[in-house]
Amino acid sequence: MDIDLLARKGEVITVSLPELYIPIETLNPFYKKRITLPEKALDIEEPSYIDIEALVGRKSRILLRGGAGTGKTTLIKHLAYTVTHDLCTPDLKGYLPVMVFLKDLWLIFYEKLQEGRKKVVFEDLLFLYLKKTECPLNLDIISGYLSQQKALFLIDGLDEVPDHLRKDLVKIISQFQFTNKKNRFLLTGRPHGIAGPAVSHFKDDLQDIEPLDDKMVEDFIKKWFKAVSGKAKGVGKETAGAMLSDVGRHEHISVFTQNPLLLTAVCILYQDGKRIPEQRADLYNRIIDNLIHRRFHNPAQPGRENQVLEFLMHLAYNAQVKNRKTIDKSDTLESLRTIFSRRDDERESQYQLRISNLLDEIEPNCGLFNRLSSGEIEFTHLTFQEFLAAKHMVYMGIDWKQYLEKEWWEETLLLYTGFMSLDRKRESNAIVGAILEAVETYKRKKSSLRIQFLAGKALCDFQPAKRELQVVNRVLDAMYRLIDSKENVEHRFQAGVFVGDLGDTRIHPDNMVPVPAGEFIRGSNDGEDNEKPERRIYLDAFEIGVYLVTNQEFKLFVEDKGYEKEELWTPEGWQWRTKENITEPKYWHDRKWNGPNFPVVGVSWYEAAAYANWLSQVIGKTYRLPFEAEWEKAASGTDGREYPWGNKFDKSMCNSGESGLGRTSPVGIFPGGASPYGCYDMAGNVWEWCADWYDGKYYHDSPAKNPRGPTDGSGRVFRGGRGSRQGCRASYRDWNAPVGRGALGFRLARLL
Repeated sequence: MDIDLLARKGEVITVSLPELYIPIETLNPFYKKRITLPEKALDIEEPSYIDIEALVGRKSRILLRGGAGTGKTTLIKHLAYTVTHDLCTPDLKGYLPVMVFLKDLWLIFYEKLQEGRKKVVFEDLLFLYLKKTECPLNLDIISGYLSQQKALFLIDGLDEVPDHLRKDLVKIISQFQFTNKKNRFLLTGRPHGIAGPAVSHFKDDLQDIEPLDDKMVEDFIKKWFKAVSGKAKGVGKETAGAMLSDVGRHEHISVFTQNPLLLTAVCILYQDGKRIPEQRADLYNRIIDNLIHRRFHNPAQPGRENQVLEFLMHLAYNAQVKNRKTIDKSDTLESLRTIFSRRDDERESQYQLRISNLLDEIEPNCGLFNRLSSGEIEFTHLTFQEFLAAKHMVYMGIDWKQYLEKEWWEETLLLYTGFMSLDRKRESNAIVGAILEAVETYKRKKSSLRIQFLAGKALCDFQPAKRELQVVNRVLDAMYRLIDSKENVEHRFQAGVFVGDLGDTRIHPDNMVPVPAGEFIRGSNDGEDNEKPERRIYLDAFEIGVYLVTNQEFKLFVEDKGYEKEELWTPEGWQWRTKENITEPKYWHDRKWNGPNFPVVGVSWYEAAAYANWLSQVIGKTYRLPFEAEWEKAASGTDGREYPWGNKFDKSMCNSGESGLGRTSPVGIFPGGASPYGCYDMAGNVWEWCADWYDGKYYHDSPAKNPRGPTDGSGRVFRGGRGSRQGCRASYRDWNAPVGRGALGFRLARLL
């Protein structure tokens, strides 16, 4: 790829794909990683992630879903390159890669429909596609590899197929005969393109691209600055280290580092200004404005760079209007004529020649679009087109409402509101409010839900200072209603994420429920040996947290230097903390687990107890970990039910291994799974530390009133069923050494 690194003399630095490529991952569909907790022979199931390149070698069909800039097209090209150059995984050795870009194929499909063809098969489309793109492959070669079970189809851009054609084209692709499962098939697209028919035809093949984790981000940044070291002035290992430090300090930068495209842009921008914008629209704006200014500023032609930018904006907007990623040369020249008008002393032929020359000048120097062999123009990434179209809409005052129901415009509308929010706070917030109001006009559930999420995404993309409280509260109310609804778990999960980003008002230390004094049925005669015997136990009244302690709450403990205050820790805990230099939870910087309203996870019993002591000091009330008898009563009530919601397991009630989420979730998004006292996530999400020492035979001799566990031991009790339905039972109990930091979190209790 050619990337202008904003060097002083504006030289272009050429960086090859192999120099920069980092693996992208997805959930492993074949197995779950089993983690053995320290000093305890207990395996806890947590999701395992796999390099998608490796998965392609193992799985015959994959429908890969990923947002803008997540690396789908780069992955396609990387696979084709490594297989062709014999640099691939062993499973793909000897395969023939066949790259198909649906942005071009759908036009061929449309032409066939216009010709009146009643039946169109993929082989016919492929033949015409290979011919149009001047590909050296032909159907005979491909058929030979199919017969040898060595064909690798790499089909990119399902979202770039117009909505009215997508269903039929997906059906045609799905009906293509691959002869044998040893052939490989990868189909990619953005979320709005992979829905409905795509999922129904490839229901067992759907995989999501995971965000880049901290290690991937670090590897990419180091690779980036290593690749350009010596090619650009002032670039080296020190720059990479400084940027990594800056990334760690910026609370709102994580969205830019989860995505390979945006991470590349951040590296470029950091090289120039040594700072990172925190908002996505601001980031694009700075990158593009800086690039255009540097390349096209000319004192002899005042305003030249502004004209080039206006041309790009006009071009991008017209492409969006036409639902196109590739732009006809005639449309490109028309956009140039719109911005660069004919001079009074210029003949028509001279003007047309000047316009053509302008295109020849702008295209190689711009870096934002490419001219294809067909003569068409294509932005280097669709997101650049979407942002420039959004900026054009803002500058020209174009009404956004006409595009609200069109999925193709979703990203553009998000960037439109985000860009506007930079200096037009009131107007941008009013648009988010209007989007919410528009929900009522859509009777179709799918459209209504998508537009609600559009409002949530838009507001989350604003800098916090640019959000008006009234609008935040309206969006929060809409998301809370979704969380409490019967929507599927993925939709409730997304609503929960928005709530966390905007400030989850459900979460505060006093959000506890009273559990009245009285008896309950502890244990189960049908359960494990350590749950027996089942008996009635009396407990004094107490309060327990409605929700698990979240990352946003635990963050206050970290920021208040709770890890440095010895008085908060038990002597054993302090010794362990100082010896191991523990300064934060195990997964504190892993974005798969650290959403603001996700339960804090990867904390030892010592850390949980220290947090309780810290909160007691701050609030002035006595908080502590619940004793396991208290925990079980809060989970099961007084009727001895097997699960918090009843006696029959239901995967829709909790985030267990059966729910399919494969990760922790925002607290309280399984309303049907609440316990009789109104506590959420007492089955699933994370395991929960209790105050007691563990003894497998304790139930045989424990007191019948207010049992507090053994006086000592080697492990502490945890509850809550992170892994499977067995562990989700209210009576299920297990233990770990107090230093264990696996899939472990906690909730708090206090006396009434």
